[in-house]
Amino acid sequence: MLQILATRRRMLAGMIAVLAIGSLGIWGCADHPTEYDNPADDIVTTKTPTALIEAATLAEWIDEGRLNSTDPNSRDKVVVFLVGTPATYNTGHIAGAQLWNSSAEYSQTRLEGVAASGSMVITGPVLDTILSRSGVDQYTTIVLTTADDFNKATRAWWMLRYWGFPKERIKILQGGDAGWVAAGNTLVPEAPTVTPSEFSVRDLAAYSEFGGDFRTSIGEAIRAVDAINSGTTPDVKWLDVRGGVDPVAGGRIQVAQLDSWNAYYVAGTTATLKPVDEMVAHLATFGVTEATPLTYVNCQGGVKCSVPFFILDGILGWPVQSYNGSWGQWSAYGNDSVADAWETDLNTPGTTTSRSFGTWTPGTPTIDPVSNAAYGIADPRANQIENEDEAYFSSGGTTTPPPGGGGGGGGGSGC
Repeated sequence: MLQILATRRRMLAGMIAVLAIGSLGIWGCADHPTEYDNPADDIVTTKTPTALIEAATLAEWIDEGRLNSTDPNSRDKVVVFLVGTPATYNTGHIAGAQLWNSSAEYSQTRLEGVAASGSMVITGPVLDTILSRSGVDQYTTIVLTTADDFNKATRAWWMLRYWGFPKERIKILQGGDAGWVAAGNTLVPEAPTVTPSEFSVRDLAAYSEFGGDFRTSIGEAIRAVDAINSGTTPDVKWLDVRGGVDPVAGGRIQVAQLDSWNAYYVAGTTATLKPVDEMVAHLATFGVTEATPLTYVNCQGGVKCSVPFFILDGILGWPVQSYNGSWGQWSAYGNDSVADAWETDLNTPGTTTSRSFGTWTPGTPTIDPVSNAAYGIADPRANQIENEDEAYFSSGGTTTPPPGGGGGGGGGSGC
């Protein structure tokens, strides 16, 4: 797990990402430890400049017979997930697309730090169920789409990255289903019949790394804020993208700059990102550039902030972490029932600067008395979610890793 003061690995990855952008082309996907060893070896058709694809690209893959393919020799099988509710899916979806149920498979309540919190990343077994029933295997490129806000798809992207998926194997459809229809395609109500697989995220451990360094826990978040408040990490940036937050009465993390998740969308749309140069210019207004060593993002519950996470990780290749618990968890830790070391409404030790800004009424966290009494913010045992998930990820898979690493023909930049 990345801890900004205690772990060098993520900072090294950040420097590599910055250098890679210059050598691979500024809008290509930069290298990261969670990629296949050599992405160019096996991915051919589904290799793209970035992880954002247009409707024409997906249509081409479908025309080539790659959607839900059962060809055992294919290294470019495609599975499309509509991330949304069953009602939305049944109304109409891209032919062959399968449902990732955002009502039941999108988040879980899990213990972290000293209390249980909602909106947490789903467990490995839950994700395994989604992937295996949909026929995903180690050679599958996943395409995420939405009939609602773009953040439905980006939240799923972030969870797949956390669970070790290389960015070469995950795409998001620009414009979602609306963009698909605007390109002259149609939607259907029928669900496809697919052949299930036995794939598990544990299979990824043979050629990828657990993505805990894409996620910030509550303990890591508090320590990161303390480090910024203390002046030890002045170049690190933090964006709160809830949008429409009162800068005083609403409350926020002290070091966070207020942004909005939909500021990155084309005006009048809910699932179409602006041109890259416009998004880069927007990020620059907050001091976020390719030279920024790390950018933290938060929102209310870890959904909206997945939009800038995807832009930074999937399009630009810049270092970024999503604070999973976000303001919902952070604000609850302002409750006096939380041990002082964890209280988010107190000053950073050794300073006169509070960890939070503004005023709010803290919620009532579901305290775990053992953790509350025993753990400090730097205790690795208090990072329960990532400890559990990394152990599952590393516990052994069932399928054979891609020969040579995974990826597809041609060199240079790309996803």
